[in-house]
Amino acid sequence: MLLRVPDTSTSVTLLGLDPDEWLRAVDAQDRRLGAYGMTPCHRDRPAQWHPAERPYRRPGRRGTAASAWLTSGLLRRAGVIRTLGAPLAVTGWLGHHERGGGERWIIDPTFAEGSGATGHRRLMALLAAPDWGLPLATVDEHCSCHLPPGYSDQCTTVAAGLADRRGVLEVRAIQRRGERLKRIQEYRPATFAAQQQLALSVPAWVDRWLERSGSPAAKAPVLA
Repeated sequence: MLLRVPDTSTSVTLLGLDPDEWLRAVDAQDRRLGAYGMTPCHRDRPAQWHPAERPYRRPGRRGTAASAWLTSGLLRRAGVIRTLGAPLAVTGWLGHHERGGGERWIIDPTFAEGSGATGHRRLMALLAAPDWGLPLATVDEHCSCHLPPGYSDQCTTVAAGLADRRGVLEVRAIQRRGERLKRIQEYRPATFAAQQQLALSVPAWVDRWLERSGSPAAKAPVLA
């Protein structure tokens, strides 16, 4: 299935997904939003930008081209997000411009049944693994895994492009625990059971390999 961005040559090809299933899922989501009084921008103009979307297009920005390696590479490695645990949702958005050029992209994968700090650090190592990962190095981390459930479910890691690669990736890994997870399980048990099947089990040797030859060290040169 091929998804295109209106008025551009940009496209994404999704493999292993039935187009009819996709359309049914989009329709179900639209009806769910409609029940709350919301109308998706694509509903009336599926092949055009809605007037409400146009102000956010911001064509011709210098940082967009400079950070194209990050946005494209992240899309191609979205599957590794499943290593966090049972995936519940993933959203992402464009943050502010970085000094020296480039963009900051923020994603907040929400998941359950993860493995704490090991999980989100493993994700960053996989994203920056030699040979097939992205040229990224972790420059900052705020971990809340040691806090009790309900205080904070979010752990934030910031990674910057190496050397002449302009762009920053901020990953806000959100692990649902305690009462919040219980409510999710009780609200839609069938959906949660299906999400559990999407979790990607990581063999122990992967962690050992990442420890020996994994992501670039934080001391590697980065752009401010």
